[in-house]
Amino acid sequence: MNSDAIGGYLELELPPGNGEHYPDALRFQSARAAFLALLMAGRPERIWMPWYNCETMLEPPAMAGIPVQRYRIDASFDIAEDIVLGENDWLLYVNYFGVCDAQVDRVLSRFPRTQIVIDNSQAFFSPPTACLATLYSPRKFFGIPDGGYLITGLPVEEPEEQDTGSIERLQPLLIRIDRGPEAGYAGIRAARATLRGQQPKRMSTLTQRLLAHLDYASAFERRGQNFARYHQQLGGENALASLDARVQAPLCYPFWNHRADLHAALAAKRIFVAKYWPDTRGGTGMADDLEFRLSTECLALPCDQRYGEVEVDRVIAALREAGAAGQAR
Repeated sequence: MNSDAIGGYLELELPPGNGEHYPDALRFQSARAAFLALLMAGRPERIWMPWYNCETMLEPPAMAGIPVQRYRIDASFDIAEDIVLGENDWLLYVNYFGVCDAQVDRVLSRFPRTQIVIDNSQAFFSPPTACLATLYSPRKFFGIPDGGYLITGLPVEEPEEQDTGSIERLQPLLIRIDRGPEAGYAGIRAARATLRGQQPKRMSTLTQRLLAHLDYASAFERRGQNFARYHQQLGGENALASLDARVQAPLCYPFWNHRADLHAALAAKRIFVAKYWPDTRGGTGMADDLEFRLSTECLALPCDQRYGEVEVDRVIAALREAGAAGQAR
């Protein structure tokens, strides 16, 4: 870092900021790398992980040599199995879409807190609770190239080596500003691929600067407003009956209507809806597994801080035109 340099050309100018949202967290190049650092420090005998999860989260246990035991969830995102944790087992629970704070509380009341890792990668604004560790992935909520946070009481240290790939990963974000999302898709896939299979590194200086200059309060408010608007219009038709309209600042509005053809229909109208996660399979590997159905049928409707009522209403109108609304149940 050249913070002591004076003069020369000007760097990218950022608006005034109030610092990072989790200033005391350990900073890594990704939540996945933070998870690997946690596993290497704690060395559990095995870790329980849900079938419904990003396949890349299986990389850290494999790299650390930690056996994985999978478990099922139900349609309310609660753990659907009678799990008995061994003395040296850990369990990872995902705060799905940022709408599972109540489920997190139930997990923490059901199992020993000192053996629970909460994955808040999809729940940036959900505060850490008293448990073994909490993971965050701010790049899922903000236009930054990489980065992950780890909050834990275990003796985990930030790595000496610092990530240097943020500049390249930033390029597709800039391309989207200049030329639109379609032009940057190949680049964003390539950028994400560079985070696979990496040993833990410290978060880059660029990413830390970007995180320190975000308007977190505005993002929190806008996400909550957009989620509430979706829920007002679509809640009665959503097969995810456990959703709470009071959820604040989630990743998206998950709308499950039992149809797998709507991602393409929305994309044709330039409404791009992420799939979480297209490679997911359940315990039987069959198409009727809940996890597989969620991965192919659940629409993650965008509710982030870039948008307001106009954009939310456009998405709802596109769903109604495609015949999605009214067929959820």
